[in-house]
Amino acid sequence: MLNRIRHSLSAKLIVLFICAGVVLLLLVGSIMGKGFARHFRFSIQPFMIHYINLMQQQLGSPPELQQAQRITRDIPVDIHVFGPEQNWSTADSQLDRSALIETFDQRRSVNPKTGARNARSWPDRRFRLKRVDGDLILHTAEGDHDIYFQIRHRRDIGHGGRFSFFILFAILAVLLLIYYATRALFRPIDDINRGVKQFSVGNLAHRISKRRNDQLGDLTDSVNQMAEDISNMLEAKRQLLLSISHELRSPLTRSKINLALMHDSAAKSEIDQDIQAMDQLISELLESERLNSPHKIIQPETTDLHALIAEVVESEFGHQTISVELQSVTANVDPARIKLLVRNLLRNAIKYNDNEKSAPKVSLTIESRRFTIAVRDYGAGIASQHIPFLTEPFYRADPSRQRMTGGYGLGLYLCRMIVEAHGGHIEIESNSGNDMGKDMGKGTRVRCRFPLSGDTEHENRGR
Repeated sequence: MLNRIRHSLSAKLIVLFICAGVVLLLLVGSIMGKGFARHFRFSIQPFMIHYINLMQQQLGSPPELQQAQRITRDIPVDIHVFGPEQNWSTADSQLDRSALIETFDQRRSVNPKTGARNARSWPDRRFRLKRVDGDLILHTAEGDHDIYFQIRHRRDIGHGGRFSFFILFAILAVLLLIYYATRALFRPIDDINRGVKQFSVGNLAHRISKRRNDQLGDLTDSVNQMAEDISNMLEAKRQLLLSISHELRSPLTRSKINLALMHDSAAKSEIDQDIQAMDQLISELLESERLNSPHKIIQPETTDLHALIAEVVESEFGHQTISVELQSVTANVDPARIKLLVRNLLRNAIKYNDNEKSAPKVSLTIESRRFTIAVRDYGAGIASQHIPFLTEPFYRADPSRQRMTGGYGLGLYLCRMIVEAHGGHIEIESNSGNDMGKDMGKGTRVRCRFPLSGDTEHENRGR
């Protein structure tokens, strides 16, 4: 939750609003406080002193309790009188005089020039003001009597506390409303983020829903238009590649016919190898682009994979020594594409297997709700920095691109397209002597994992 809040743009805006509100509140409060203090000192305070003088005159000299009680009935004040002959109060309990004397003495300050303690009083030196336990107490004297006017505030404390809680609740409610308003304001950003993730995995047909006609709505339109343009460019590239590949078929066919009419020679053999390589390249290009199109040409049917792989090994690699370990698996796949997958993987394994003691191995296993076709060779292996890119089109671990070291870098790319068209994924593992600091010859293993569909049965068979 904390990470989500830290990552949320609306939460950051709320924090910014709160900080700005606090700063403005402190600034305005400071200005208003100073202004009110100045106004109180020069405008209100003289009237209060005059009013207290009138109350003191009404009390009489010496002060009379009856007059004090009459005054306290009209205004929220308690009067406490301390004298040599009488001590009385209009309140239910009288104040502690010794505590009051000590409290008012603490308000005396030291004069930095004379060192004397000066009483902090109003402009009229007869009065001193002090807040005690929430009440304002004003001290004055009349002859030998000390008079304390206690202005009561406690009656309103409970109401003030409830009002403060109400204000706090209102502030929290306003902040919550602001938060949801900003969340709604920036909700299109979440839609754009999800849409971009869809584009990144190749789903260019996805379109982001437009919520509002504002700047974020314009951004949504721009991102959708970008996806449309990229999709059109990829489709144009795909169509161009398919057209070129189809056009190359005609001169390639004529070359095969003319080559068949030539006498056998070393030159004819080399030309024949070049034509076969070109024919294989065109076939792989056409097949990979068909599989990479938005409408994948897959024709699944219930297939005995054990029999299918055994047929490929016997018909196309019968003269090679290949270790076969197959379980009996029946799955709903495209048999033509699975044959092409096994053929390409075995060709690579045979080409790069340079260990005479160990033959390339093909295996078919089933576990849980998926099956795996794996092909392994015992060659020199592949350096680890090349493995993540081996299934990219036209990528070669050997940049020299010599005929003896491999093809055009489309074989594994086509294998990946076949596996992904069936809803699976391909994994490549390789141990190179250059990486491990050991002797070379650990080889490379390619695993193609497919989700299992249709009726299945399995039993261990090996040969």
